[in-house]
Amino acid sequence: MDKFIVAIVSFLITLLLTPLAIKLAKAHNWVDLPNERKIHTVPMPRIGGVGIFLGIIAGLLVTYYYYHLNWILWMVAISTLISLMGFIDDVKGLSFKVKFLVQIIGAVLAIWLVGVNIPFITNPFTHAKISFEIFGPLISVIWIVGITNAINLSDGLDGLAAGLSAISALTLAATSAKTEMAVALVALAVFASAIGFLRYNFHPAKTFMGDTGSQLLGFMLAILAIKGSSLSASTLSLAIPLLAIGIPILDTTYAFIRRMVRKGNPFLPDKMHIHHQLLSIGFSHVGAVLFMYAVSGTLATIAIVYRGKHELTLLASYSIIAIALLAFLKVMRVRSYKRNGGRENGKNAKG
Repeated sequence: MDKFIVAIVSFLITLLLTPLAIKLAKAHNWVDLPNERKIHTVPMPRIGGVGIFLGIIAGLLVTYYYYHLNWILWMVAISTLISLMGFIDDVKGLSFKVKFLVQIIGAVLAIWLVGVNIPFITNPFTHAKISFEIFGPLISVIWIVGITNAINLSDGLDGLAAGLSAISALTLAATSAKTEMAVALVALAVFASAIGFLRYNFHPAKTFMGDTGSQLLGFMLAILAIKGSSLSASTLSLAIPLLAIGIPILDTTYAFIRRMVRKGNPFLPDKMHIHHQLLSIGFSHVGAVLFMYAVSGTLATIAIVYRGKHELTLLASYSIIAIALLAFLKVMRVRSYKRNGGRENGKNAKG
């Protein structure tokens, strides 16, 4: 019963309070303006993530009511820090360096106060431990900061980041329920909040989540992936977090490598993310989002079905699907380019 209460509370809080965030954004002109890199064509309220934040915080507090674990209260405090940073960026603007610093501080606090750490991983071939020793905290910080930004980068189409985050959170809830029920409940809170927000964010969107929401969703998923990755006291799954957050991880890694190969700044945005490429080959806005939901849902199903049974199967499945997706995009882009007489599809050129 506690699972349903956490989910219902988080869902209703986000569903009911997001409209207030929309009104607040319009009253103060906190809107996202169109430009040559963005898909939307009209100013859009950009602090809808306040609703997500309040829903997740409510879910954390309900979970604490049931389990009385101190790390949950620390998550309330650290989540507030991350969302506050995102909110300030949404309404005033912050430099990348400042945001990066706050993310690192949040990650360090999570390691220290929440007990989020990757001391080792389990070798999928021999099942032996691969210890990180003193480098465990550093690897944990890199993971948390990386996933936080991966979800932020996926926020490029109406409903995309919220939907992918919901799928990821539900996957982590399902895979951690047998070993870490408190983690599963927090993951359900993230899932329910993301679903509640989709009421206002699915195409055509009434609001964007902004960094207030995307930074928090990424931060929460990164932490839940670590805390829920235990298969036993001596076994940590490498594959479960990879598949649960598979599409954002693939998109961010692909973007980073692509920009490095082209000798560009890997941190500068472009219009070559997976969702941009889907638009360029002819997918509609909704079609591109649903396609990415489907791929993410496939990875999630594999993670849930094979959890703890065949780690190599999980890793191989992710690799095959990732390669197939990138190959599909490459082939379709070439065909689209030739079909349009050597010009990119106009859908990708929209601001």
